[in-house]
Amino acid sequence: MNAAPRPQMGRWSRILRACVRQVHTTGRQAPEGHGEKIWVFSHRRSDQIVYSFENKLDGFHALKQLPFNGKKTKPAKIRKDYWSPMAMIRFPKGRGDVGRSVYQKLRELKHLHEVAWTDEFRYKRPEEFTVADKKKIAEEKANGKEYRPVRSKVERGIALNAQRTNSIADMAAVLSGSGSGNKVRALSTNKNAETELVPVSISWANDHDRDYAEAWSNNVTHGLFEQLAHGSGNEAEPAA
Repeated sequence: MNAAPRPQMGRWSRILRACVRQVHTTGRQAPEGHGEKIWVFSHRRSDQIVYSFENKLDGFHALKQLPFNGKKTKPAKIRKDYWSPMAMIRFPKGRGDVGRSVYQKLRELKHLHEVAWTDEFRYKRPEEFTVADKKKIAEEKANGKEYRPVRSKVERGIALNAQRTNSIADMAAVLSGSGSGNKVRALSTNKNAETELVPVSISWANDHDRDYAEAWSNNVTHGLFEQLAHGSGNEAEPAA
């Protein structure tokens, strides 16, 4: 007697994927308040950056945001005593959708900085010059030649990790409504661009950090926050 033909594995695989998509796309709603605050954590030594919706670092999710830029450039685990909040971005109550949009764009821009660098990045900046570099520059200049010290593989990895200043510039750009699909730019018929932007406030650990951005749009207000005395080095709340 002939056995009934077995369904092809590919067919069941397609059905399973369709069911999973259905579960994830129907009835899915973000918890109340989710996305209304974005915490920006900075590493005390390397200037690496991690974005979070919580005021405490989650080791698993934080490590996923840190790329491998060479040997010993990515830690095996998150040491919370090395990380502290650099800034906290706050959106109006009920506008977590804007915060989630900004969070996504900030992470995408950070990734671009880490992988899409130009040939200019190979060369050291003046503040990175060693005594030997300065001596070599002077010697070549005396011979009528130009010499530009090149970063080693280790130095390139360190420079790629240092995303603090880039992060601040990205914040200014995204919060000004730049970029396709940016929800900071609210739907409005008003022709005045500034009035179309969702109001945002940023609390800084160091108020001078905001100066790394060339300019801030008028919808952004700035303030300071203070470390909680009982925190573990990775918690903070806005100052009263």
